[in-house]
Amino acid sequence: MNTDINTIDKDLLQKIEKIQLILGSEKKIAVAYSGGADSTFLLFIAGKTLGTENVLAITGNSFTIPGREVEFCKKKTFELGVKHIIVKTKEYLDESYLKNDYLRCYFCKIALFKTIRPYIPEDYKLSVGTNAEDEANFKDRPGMKAEKEFNVISPLKEAGFFKNDIRNASKFFGLDTWDKPQMACLASRIPFGSIVTEEKIKMVERAEDVLMQNGFNEVRIRHYGKLAKIEVPAAQINNLMQYESLSDIISKIKEIGFKTVAVDIEGINHSGLNL
Repeated sequence: MNTDINTIDKDLLQKIEKIQLILGSEKKIAVAYSGGADSTFLLFIAGKTLGTENVLAITGNSFTIPGREVEFCKKKTFELGVKHIIVKTKEYLDESYLKNDYLRCYFCKIALFKTIRPYIPEDYKLSVGTNAEDEANFKDRPGMKAEKEFNVISPLKEAGFFKNDIRNASKFFGLDTWDKPQMACLASRIPFGSIVTEEKIKMVERAEDVLMQNGFNEVRIRHYGKLAKIEVPAAQINNLMQYESLSDIISKIKEIGFKTVAVDIEGINHSGLNL
């Protein structure tokens, strides 16, 4: 860890100072913690600013979140010395969510906030890891509407942190999540208009595990009925196509229940709602 302030960009240092002022004004913070780079940095800087005894991490254990990510949340909160609560969410009971249209993320966030609210002490302010880049690129994202309705604060966004700022600040403070690949819930692998089911989610999770076990850490398996479409970052497509065990990967994905496996040669698309 290198925490010599003389080695950090002045603009980033100002943002770090700003977020500490924002957090300091709240006294106690509950972080909706997903284990990603954004929420991990928010959790860390909140603990550094307020003291870990005044910070609570709360994870919604959705059926669309890979089990490996929940385990990561347990491990990371223990390392940071922050109290951690895991609550099972039930968005799968909401037909408005299951029909999987443009508002899916809205109903998911509503279910999350309704579920975790009772576990958060009244003197704690609920916060999320939404950043300024999310605001700039996805200001109409349905999930942000839910955040406003529940009076949830976004300190990273308010302090002007873009994704690169979060990664650079995380690296500066020695957080191993500084280069963690972007993660989106598994429901995002199912095209809008196709009903979300537990069976589809489990197929996607198992198929992505196959790729990850072969060293591809950032991957999406898009579920198109019997077709599984593999997405990896554009820079890794050649590696995937030339990978010596590609045929074994395809066979294992078919064993999960897919009939056809394809590779998207354009790579992962992070620019849409289904990230």
